[in-house]
Amino acid sequence: MMFRRVERMAACVSDMKAKKMSVKSLITLVLIGLMSIIDVVVTESVTRPRGVSLTNEPFYRDSQWFTCLDGSRQIFKSQVNDDYCDCMDSSDEPGTSACPQGKFHCNNRGFKPKYIPSSRVNDGICDCCDASDEYKGPGATQCSNNCRELGRADLERRQQEIILMNQGFDVRQEYIKQGIEKKAEREESLKKLREEKEVADQLKDEKERLKQEAESPEKEAKDAHKAVWDAQQAVLREERDKQRANEAFDELDADRNGLITPDELADHKEFDSDGDGEVSEEEAKAVLIGIDRLPKATFIGPIWKNIKEKFKSLPKVTPEEPSPVPSPPEDVNEGDASEEDLDMGDHGDMNDEDEEDFADEDDEDEEFDDDLDEGELMEKYAKHRADYEKKKEVKGKGEDGEEMPEYDEATKKLIEVADAAREEFKEAEKQVNDLKKSIEDIEKLMNVDLGPQQEFEPLQKQCYEYTDREYTYKLCPFDKTSQRPKAGGSETQLGNWGQWEGPDENKYSKMKYTRGRNCWNGPDRSTLVILRCGLENKLVSASEPERCTYEFQFETPSLCTTKTDVETGEIDSHDEL
Repeated sequence: MMFRRVERMAACVSDMKAKKMSVKSLITLVLIGLMSIIDVVVTESVTRPRGVSLTNEPFYRDSQWFTCLDGSRQIFKSQVNDDYCDCMDSSDEPGTSACPQGKFHCNNRGFKPKYIPSSRVNDGICDCCDASDEYKGPGATQCSNNCRELGRADLERRQQEIILMNQGFDVRQEYIKQGIEKKAEREESLKKLREEKEVADQLKDEKERLKQEAESPEKEAKDAHKAVWDAQQAVLREERDKQRANEAFDELDADRNGLITPDELADHKEFDSDGDGEVSEEEAKAVLIGIDRLPKATFIGPIWKNIKEKFKSLPKVTPEEPSPVPSPPEDVNEGDASEEDLDMGDHGDMNDEDEEDFADEDDEDEEFDDDLDEGELMEKYAKHRADYEKKKEVKGKGEDGEEMPEYDEATKKLIEVADAAREEFKEAEKQVNDLKKSIEDIEKLMNVDLGPQQEFEPLQKQCYEYTDREYTYKLCPFDKTSQRPKAGGSETQLGNWGQWEGPDENKYSKMKYTRGRNCWNGPDRSTLVILRCGLENKLVSASEPERCTYEFQFETPSLCTTKTDVETGEIDSHDEL
């Protein structure tokens, strides 16, 4: 019979050649013929015990003996499927439920073959779509062969999947086109920015040179002006210090005899070095460097230099005006407290005029924009403070509180020229920094692996969300992953872009995000993103399989790498670009 079929198939092939049919039709007919031959061979020559797969059939061919598949023993062939377990590995009972570890093979012709535990054989439940597991008992009449229907439905499902994957493949081609164009655009922008920066660097260097040239005579003129002012103030300080020394000597010389003795220091507790409340003779002599009768000339010299920081003038009380007795403290409410009482701030060495100047600056602070980021705010504050210090320098106070005289016209002109040079340098420096930042931003984008053909480029700078019962999860490819409670609350970082984590043969199937927010008493959070082909970019699920370790499922056309012919099944993985 098999040979007759072969003869008929050969005749058909010859007839087709004569009619010059297409190669595809010829191949199809040959395959159908071969399948028919195989079917005949399998049907006519292969007899297998129930529950044995075609793969394991050779082990059951002997007509008299059967050797357990684990080689442990040999039994009569008649003992196979006799509903008694003889082999330790259960291989003698593939078609009954006698052995606990047995496996029954469902042929399921027209659908998918599979193994089921032998314990399910003849249990009244249809496990095999061809009903081969229920050959006696109630299941024998209840179960029917519906493998062809299941196979047809599965084929339709797979065909629909193929259609969607083919559409995803077409989208991927568009992604590749976009990615290549974007890469070329960035490379061109980078080239232009680098050229612009080279020119800007040269301009900055030139402006810096001009600034230094302008600042040199400015500094000399300002230093000369300040030196004259400092010399005048030094003379005033020296005169003031000498005057204070004379006043201190006159106060300490209680008997007005032109000499200070140790006993005349007794009322000045600031000289009580051991803190016992009294100025002893030894402590007084130490102040007077051992001289019992100290003249003014010696006091104003080395003595005053040593004690002027300690010396405190005693309050002067006349017999006619006794010291006032302090009034008992009154109960003062917070609202009645004086401004002096409430002033708890520390203004350092600012005097009243300095405070007024800084108050003016505080008024100007009101124009600060609340939307400024931290860097911009600090830059604005630094300029603000520099302006204040500049005003303070110009308004330097002398010994009598007078301001340093204004610069002469020549110096003012030098300052004006230097200020202009500094402003031009500042603008040139800003341009260089802006160009540098733009270059770094583009380089950062280009350093990301967007696939061998840039097919993942459209995902860059995008974010996708998925919401379950408790959280909304966010995936920003090549940036970060996060979650936030549905009920409201702050966002928690689950990881920052790390690298592609897929196996060598499918590297771009998994993304790894690491260094997320630290778990309390645990590791840093991390996320593994598993990608698969899909018609649109979509975050389809999120879970936490282990503590602080998250797993996202993401669909994207970027991973639709093949296109299948629905009719022939031919696969095309060729990227047009």
